[in-house]
Amino acid sequence: MGQSSVLFPKLETYRTADKCGRAPYGGAEYGIPQTPEADAVCRKIAALHKGYGAVICPSGLSAIATTLDAFSPKAVLIPDNVYGPMLRFLNRRHIKQIRYPAGASADEFRSVLLKARSEYSQREDLIVYIEAPGSGTFEIPDINGIIAIAQNAKLRTVMDNTWASHVRFQPLEHGIDIAVQATTKYEGGYGDTPSGIVIAKHPQDLQIITDELRATGNGAVAPTTCSRLYHRIDSTEERLNQHADTAQRLIEWFLKQPFVTNVLSPTLETSPYHERFQHYFGKGNGLFSVVFHPDLPAEHVEAFVDALNLFWVAESWGGHLSLVLPVHAKREVTPMPDGYILRFHAGLEDYQDLLRDLNQAAGYFLDNSN
Repeated sequence: MGQSSVLFPKLETYRTADKCGRAPYGGAEYGIPQTPEADAVCRKIAALHKGYGAVICPSGLSAIATTLDAFSPKAVLIPDNVYGPMLRFLNRRHIKQIRYPAGASADEFRSVLLKARSEYSQREDLIVYIEAPGSGTFEIPDINGIIAIAQNAKLRTVMDNTWASHVRFQPLEHGIDIAVQATTKYEGGYGDTPSGIVIAKHPQDLQIITDELRATGNGAVAPTTCSRLYHRIDSTEERLNQHADTAQRLIEWFLKQPFVTNVLSPTLETSPYHERFQHYFGKGNGLFSVVFHPDLPAEHVEAFVDALNLFWVAESWGGHLSLVLPVHAKREVTPMPDGYILRFHAGLEDYQDLLRDLNQAAGYFLDNSN
C-alpha cells in the first residue's frame, strides 16, 4: 500500500473494512484516517500510558483540536498558562474559555467550576482541561484535586502531557479520561516527527475520537514519520534525562548572573510548585524560563539572544537543538513576573559548550553595565 491507498484483494474485503473503518491487517480502510504504521505506534504509546487505545494526528495542536472537535463542548475550563495556539483554536471554534489560576489549588478550581456549572449544567457542555507544568512559566496545579472534583461533577477530563511525556507522568493512571501529547517533541526527539497523539482511557471515548479522525482526515501522518517515532520511543527516557541534566546546569549558571532576577522551573527547591513537582513528576525536562532584571531595556536582552551561537530562536522544543524564545503569555487571572522573560530549551549538545556560549553572550551585559 501507499500512504493514501490501502490495497484489498477483493471487493468483499474492502466492503467489510469500509463498514467498520479498519483494514484486516492494521490501520484504517483508507490511509487518510490511519495507516498500519500509525496503528502500530498508537498501540505502542497507548500501552505505555495503560490506555484503551490511541490515534495519531499531524501535530500536537491537531491532537488537541481533534479531541475538542470530537466532543464539541460549549466551554472548556483551562489553566491560565495553557498552550498559546490552543487559545487561537478555541476562539476560532467559538468555544468559551473559562480560566482557572495557573497553579490552582483544589479550592480555587472548585470555585471556578461552580460558577461555570451555573451556566453550563449538562455534562456534554463542559470539558476540564489540564496542562502541567504550564507553558512558559511552568506552574503546577493540584492535579489530583482537580481530577477528583471533575470526577465528582461527572465531567470529562483532558490533559496535555507533552512536558512530561509518558516517562515522567501517566495521566490516565491518575484518573484523566484523555491525554494528548505533541510527539514531535521528546518521543521523536529530533524535530522530524511532526505528530501528536490522543490516548483514551475508555473505549467509548476512543470511538468518538476515531470517528472524528475518520470524518476529518486529521490522521494523515506519513508512514515514515510513524516508523521513526515507533523506534525512537524506546530511547525517550535516556534522552529526556540528558535534557534535564543539562537544563539544571544552565539554570545554575543563570541563577548566578546579576542581570537575572529569577529562573522559572518547578525543579528548583525555591519554586512554590516544587512539592507538587516532586509528587507528580520527580525529574524535569529541558525547559526553563529566565526572568531578566526589570530595569534592563528589552533591546539589551534581545542583543544577548542574538549573540548566542548554539541557541536557536525557534518555537517548539524537545529536540536535539538548544532553543530560546521570548515568553509572551496571555494571562487573565495569573500575574506575570516583572521583567523580560526568555524560555530556554536545553538540547543534546555538550553542556560545557552551551555554558561557554552563554558566557560569551553575557559579555554584552558587562559591556553595557554603565
